[in-house]
Amino acid sequence: MAGGKKKKATIKDVAEMAHVSIATASRVLSGSDYPVKEELKSAILAAARKLDYRPNVFGQLLRGGRNKQIGVVVPSISNPFYNQLFAAVQKVCMDQGYVPILYSSHSDWDMEKHYIDMLIHYQAAGALLSLVGWEEGMQKRLEEAGVPCVLFDQPHEDPKVSSIDFDFYSGGRLAAEYLIGAGHREIVFATGTVDRPSRKKLLEGFQAGMELRGCSFGEDQLVVHHTGRESGASAMKDYRCGQELGEKILERPYLPEAVFAINDMMAIGIIKKLETSGVHVPVDISVLGFDDVEFGEMIVPALTTISQSAYRTGELAAEMLFESMEQGSGMKRRLMLEPVLVERDSVRRKHDKIRRNH
Repeated sequence: MAGGKKKKATIKDVAEMAHVSIATASRVLSGSDYPVKEELKSAILAAARKLDYRPNVFGQLLRGGRNKQIGVVVPSISNPFYNQLFAAVQKVCMDQGYVPILYSSHSDWDMEKHYIDMLIHYQAAGALLSLVGWEEGMQKRLEEAGVPCVLFDQPHEDPKVSSIDFDFYSGGRLAAEYLIGAGHREIVFATGTVDRPSRKKLLEGFQAGMELRGCSFGEDQLVVHHTGRESGASAMKDYRCGQELGEKILERPYLPEAVFAINDMMAIGIIKKLETSGVHVPVDISVLGFDDVEFGEMIVPALTTISQSAYRTGELAAEMLFESMEQGSGMKRRLMLEPVLVERDSVRRKHDKIRRNH
């Protein structure tokens, strides 16, 4: 009827406008790790914005009274690091009588903005955000909507927002100093595309650590496998990236003495590729990871790594959010977590003697 209330858009409406199936539209808008082509993802997000489509999950809770949901936006829901982090968030939220809802952005800024818009629209009780992009005006929008937030995982320079930061620079420096201290000099830094603040800080710290210990760091020591955005962020994507990095290392005229991988899943992929090619870790080459995911302790050799304290990060972020909810938006806090070395079996100290089999 003309002049009547506008009909609320459904997932079917979005799918029809984007010329995709309902299942594909649902996968994109729900943050599923199922791979969707970039052009289809863009079409679905554009249709959702044009139709002002919003999922029903928040609305259903709002009809029952005060919104008790905490939105948690992370780059990947399959990465073990974020699983550990979310476990801590879930415990703190449930203890407070709130329900955390996890969303995967696949490291896509458009997806991040879509989820933030959704949290604002339905006035979520709070938001915990690990974002590859951050706009200063986003904090103002969240505050005006009454949605307190805490940033975590990715470093940000915005002093007007509460955050749990990790000292990635010191983490990179610690990696270089540890490997040099173990007697290694020919060390490579292995990474996917250096396209986010955390990776840039790690690389800067690693370069500084090399130089402080009297070792140069040239372009030939940076091994990069450029990963596209078409399939989003996932543990398997990082693992496969690690295998590609391992292949690049094997193609070099001479093997380096040690490798520092940007995260544990890439380190595990590197080890797998090296081992299947007859190069043994740590006898032939040392591999150091970064994150301290649970899988790292389970593989052979157990992965030496630098802990980013995933569980503690989630715990502190959730606690800080609830403090902000109680004390009001005027309270802003920033905590910095420091890296911790976790020694296992994938790095050999060069002065250690190797036992020969008889």
